[in-house]
Amino acid sequence: MLNQKEKYTVNIESINNMGNGVTRIDGIVVFVPFAITGDVCHITIEKLYSSYAIGKIENILSPSPYRTVPACPHFTTCGGCDLLDLSLDKENEAKEEMVSSVLKKFGIDAKTSKTVCPVSEKYRNKVVMYYGKGGFGYYKQGSNEVVPHNKCCMNDPLIDEIAELCGTDLEKSGLRALFIRKSSHAEPQVMVSPIYSKKTDILGFASKLVNKFPCVHSVLLGVNKEKDFVLEKTDFSTVYGDGYIEDEICGLKFRVSPKSFYQINHTCATHLYEKAVELLSAKEGESIADLFCGTGTMGMIVAKRTGAIVTGVEIEKSAVRDAKINAKINKINNIEFFADDAKNFDKSVDACIIDPPRKGCSKFMIDTLLRLKPKRIVYVSCNPDTMARDIKLLSTEYTLSSDVFVFNMFPRTSHVETIVCLRKQ
Repeated sequence: MLNQKEKYTVNIESINNMGNGVTRIDGIVVFVPFAITGDVCHITIEKLYSSYAIGKIENILSPSPYRTVPACPHFTTCGGCDLLDLSLDKENEAKEEMVSSVLKKFGIDAKTSKTVCPVSEKYRNKVVMYYGKGGFGYYKQGSNEVVPHNKCCMNDPLIDEIAELCGTDLEKSGLRALFIRKSSHAEPQVMVSPIYSKKTDILGFASKLVNKFPCVHSVLLGVNKEKDFVLEKTDFSTVYGDGYIEDEICGLKFRVSPKSFYQINHTCATHLYEKAVELLSAKEGESIADLFCGTGTMGMIVAKRTGAIVTGVEIEKSAVRDAKINAKINKINNIEFFADDAKNFDKSVDACIIDPPRKGCSKFMIDTLLRLKPKRIVYVSCNPDTMARDIKLLSTEYTLSSDVFVFNMFPRTSHVETIVCLRKQ
């Protein structure tokens, strides 16, 4: 009988999709944060639920052969990374197993590919750092407590340099967060936005920032009055520059605003988009819907490469404005964009690309796809659980026509990106 506050010696069997070690005591699944496959640990049961428990490592009796020394002193307190103590090879293997396990849980017979991971550190081109305890940092695991953080081994080093100046020179009254986004160019463009709870004069700061970092092309003031901070609820106004930056991926140029969805790992995203084009197998003249299209990245690559007629749908209006401009910049005439919820799309098409948020497709969205009956659906996902759930819901009309391809878009964290193609039965 499992009891709360009692201590147990356990063998860690695997890692789940939250980055926690998994073991079993008396048939009950126990999740152990920061434990990895192969560890033998002495743990205490912290929380006990009807079907599972949460354990805490007291000490590691026999470390896993896959265990490594974390490269960051804030690991286990900062919530930025879950797997910094796991070898990269084992992380990639664990993510394949994680995706495969989730598919099996939903009764889906599918083969997963070997994880694609072209870069494992200094890959983040966008960060949101929170202000607290006199400095910028990231939230502690499972809380809103800020862990001050001067340098992160996942961030592009330029981002950390700019954050350091911001932490010194910004007005602190009402300061909530710092948003930084960087392009991938050899001579990068950077967007910086301190976010306050009230309107604040940052003109002097902007001047000093641009003087020290000429690569800063845009400085914005963010105002967020919400009790619980969510970037999407922030109102941005331009203080310096044009309010956007430009980047290139797969041979095309893209304008990116602060609220526009744009992958944080440029190198891995390039591989993902190339796979999306391959799986879609679009032909000249075919009609394609790019749903949840963001700034239109995948849709424009498809339109440019194949000559297909593409329609992009995105609920965020600023992203749609950028997408329309991006099409003009790249001289792509066979694509159009609409600001709307993807579930409302009602145009008959040959194929769809869908890239929903972590919560996956709504029931309404699934019904829309089943009603429209596209011949092919290329599903891009950052959450294997909701992807598997949605594939199961679509399985009345669709079957998998490819492997489930795994991309380690977020190395050293528990997150993973996947892509798969479904065909109409």
